[in-house]
Amino acid sequence: MDLGLRQSDVAARIGVWGQTVNYWEKGHFNPEPQYVPAIVAFLGYDPFGGPPDGFPAWLKAARIAAGLTRRKLAGQIGVHPGTVAEWERGKKRPGPQSSGRLSRLLPGLER
Repeated sequence: MDLGLRQSDVAARIGVWGQTVNYWEKGHFNPEPQYVPAIVAFLGYDPFGGPPDGFPAWLKAARIAAGLTRRKLAGQIGVHPGTVAEWERGKKRPGPQSSGRLSRLLPGLER
């Protein structure tokens, strides 16, 4: 997509430094989760792929799409960040109480 914008223009719309956009474009590092919603809104589509298969991959993708780190998601649902990491790795599944909290924060949990 060529909108005739400079990296600094895109960076201002997303809320990052111009050099950060340069690093993303060159694949030096990926955007941090808190910037993903702004990137998707700017582009008008999700450049990070389609819906993942399986609960662990879906949870991680939904968390990142919501702009949440593991720590922030854990704080919002009342669990330890390590618990969220275990869910994302497929080592554990959330219990009924945590599932309810997750479904309120991240639509589509019925996977």
